[in-house]
Amino acid sequence: MRHKKDSNSKGYALVLTLAFSAIFIIMVAGVMSLVNAEINMGRYHADSAKAFFLAEAGIERVIATIRDGGTPSASLDFTLSQTGLSDDATLDAVVITITSSTIAPNTYQLTSTAALGSSTRVVKANIMYNPPSKVFDYAYFINNWGWLYGDTITINGDIRSNGRCDNGGYNPVVEGEIYAAQGIGGQENYRGKAGTVVDEEYIYQHPNSPVVSMPNLQDLSYYETAAVSAESTISIGDTVIVSAVFGDDAGECGNIVLVGTTTNPVHVDGPVVVRGDVVITGTITGQGTVYSGRNVYVAGGITYSNPPDSPRPSSDDQGVIDQWVADNENKDIVGFAASENVVLGDYTGTTGGPWYADNWLFSMGSEDVGEDGIPDTSDTGEGDGVFQSAYEDLDGDGIFDNNYTWTDIQTQVDITSFYNVPGGVTGFGDLATNYISSVDGIYYTNHAFAGRVGYDVVVNGSIISKDEAIIYRNYITMNYDERTNSKYKSDPNWLIDLQLPFSERVRVIGWWEG
Repeated sequence: MRHKKDSNSKGYALVLTLAFSAIFIIMVAGVMSLVNAEINMGRYHADSAKAFFLAEAGIERVIATIRDGGTPSASLDFTLSQTGLSDDATLDAVVITITSSTIAPNTYQLTSTAALGSSTRVVKANIMYNPPSKVFDYAYFINNWGWLYGDTITINGDIRSNGRCDNGGYNPVVEGEIYAAQGIGGQENYRGKAGTVVDEEYIYQHPNSPVVSMPNLQDLSYYETAAVSAESTISIGDTVIVSAVFGDDAGECGNIVLVGTTTNPVHVDGPVVVRGDVVITGTITGQGTVYSGRNVYVAGGITYSNPPDSPRPSSDDQGVIDQWVADNENKDIVGFAASENVVLGDYTGTTGGPWYADNWLFSMGSEDVGEDGIPDTSDTGEGDGVFQSAYEDLDGDGIFDNNYTWTDIQTQVDITSFYNVPGGVTGFGDLATNYISSVDGIYYTNHAFAGRVGYDVVVNGSIISKDEAIIYRNYITMNYDERTNSKYKSDPNWLIDLQLPFSERVRVIGWWEG
């Protein structure tokens, strides 16, 4: 007998096969979908990361453009296509859009948007254009060697040196913080706040601090443009002595004498450029900065006509300082910036006894300082007699400067050849004296601040220089003018703009993804 198969069994097997096939196809499709999703997600994340870095690169592009001489205005808005610039084909289609907007005086917000594939990233940065230099945050800032030799020195405010800062064991008073890029000599011999010891540490003294770059004033063209734009002036009484820039092609000699009195003070309004020597003495008023293409001579005492209510805030509480600055924002504050030197007193020794500063000064000033730009550090290139312009040309004039000489100190022409010289003046000693008792103002120089002053001299403002040689009698007191601190220029509501020298073209003050 033969067995006969059931036809229903065949149909059931076919259905089962088709069902398993369908399930398999669905599973494969699901897996493929997951794989594609993972691939797309990976591509999205990769595009997102690339877009973020490209957006950052857009910000860097603008900052580099500004450092190369551009300005952070709408003219920097641009769209950058990467086509053909990358081996990565996915980058060829990217577009970076940069926009800038003004959010405060000299303060801008940059927005960089990069779109790549389905991903878009936005990076923003707040920047300051020609930001205030931090060298003006100190009562006494010396690029080389800071030295306070004498037990009758009082400095009310912070001090800083890009080299050493020594006191020679004479116990000066520093009612502030001391910063030095190298050591602080005689740490235990400071009095006042800077001499405070907590747990056997001098908490207001900071050796090995970072170097703070000084501005460079070899090229005054920026300040000349600013002076012309602001229509700045120097006047005495009803007479305008300087209109924006003095020493042009119209026959002006470029050297000027400014003598102010209590009834007719020297009035400085905005930034003004004098292309030669400036000799000044007496009473001054206004708000602005006098730029000199050579030396500034503080021939006698300089006193504000409308000074702040007090030389200093009543305490170092930040709220008290802020209020003092606000209360005195309209009072006199004048800066003097010399491309070469600031000379105090009568260097001829005619009036007030010998000048004496040359005994110290003439051993300073050599640019043979090595790679770090600071003397007495025994680093590579220092003292080798070879001028390495890449790092030893401290003032940027392309000329090797050795130690100071009388040629650096003397006026470049006889004083009788200056513009506005008073009648009866036949020599520098007729204008100058070594009995200076008051020096108001902010003083900056790429070179030396040197000279002799009188008894119990008071400096209200700042001294910022490469080298310093002040010879004083009895006592010297320095009161820092808080109105020049850079903290009041990083705020959109900053108060006073003296157009002081700046040392960097752009500063980033905030960076985020937005």
